[in-house]
Amino acid sequence: MERTAAVAVALMLLLQNSLQDPEVSAKSQDCPDELKQLKDLVYQQATALAELKVKMSYMEKESTALEARLAGREKEMENLKKENEGALSAVKSDLEKLKNEIAGRPKVAFSAGLPAGQKGPVSAETTLIYNKVLTNIGSAYNPYTGTFTAPVRGVYYIRFTAAAYNSNSNNMGLNLYKNDHHLMHLGEYNSDGKARHVSGGLALELEAGDVLYARLPADYMLYDDSLVRNSFSGFLIFPV
Repeated sequence: MERTAAVAVALMLLLQNSLQDPEVSAKSQDCPDELKQLKDLVYQQATALAELKVKMSYMEKESTALEARLAGREKEMENLKKENEGALSAVKSDLEKLKNEIAGRPKVAFSAGLPAGQKGPVSAETTLIYNKVLTNIGSAYNPYTGTFTAPVRGVYYIRFTAAAYNSNSNNMGLNLYKNDHHLMHLGEYNSDGKARHVSGGLALELEAGDVLYARLPADYMLYDDSLVRNSFSGFLIFPV
C-alpha cells in the first residue's frame, strides 16, 4: 500500500511540475495522448489508494471487534474456571464429610451356622446355638448363647435359613425372637423324605441392647452338615 501511495504522489507531483514548467507544458501540447494516459494512471492510483484506505478502516474495526470478543471469552473462561474450582472444592468437602461420617459409623455384621448333625425333635422350644461363626464384625453376636445384641439404635437386616433331611415325622423350621417377644415363624412340612430348605429375612428397627435369637419349636427337626444349611445372619443398615 505504501508503494502504491508513493507512486500516486510521484505521478501527481510530476503532473503538477509539467503543468507549471513552460517547456514541459509546450511539449505536453504535442503529446495530448500521453498526458491523458498519465492523468488516467494518476486517477486509477488515487482510486486504488482510497479503496485501500476504506479496506484498512474496515479491517481495523473488525480487528477491534475481534479483540473485544476475545477479551469477553477470556473473561468467561476465567469465571468458569473460578466456578469449577468452587464446585470442586465443595465436592471435596462433601466427600471428606461423608468419609468422616462413614469412618465414625459403627460397623456391625455377623453370620453363623449350626454344627453338623440332626437337631431335634425336642419336647420344648429350645434356643439354637449357631457356633460356626463365619463373620462377626463388631462382636455383637455371641456364639456361646446364639444371641445377637444390637450395639446401637438403628435399622438392621436379619436373615436366617433352615434345612432338614429325612424328617417325615416332624415339621422343619424355627422361630425368631426379639427379647422375649416372638417375631416370626419359618417352617415347612413334607413327607417325601428328601432334603427341605426354607429361608427368610426382615428389616428391624432395634434399640441399643435389643437381643435377637432363633429357637427350635417342640417336635421340630433340623439337619446340617459341612454345607452350613442352617444360618443366622444380620448387619446394620444405618443408625437412627
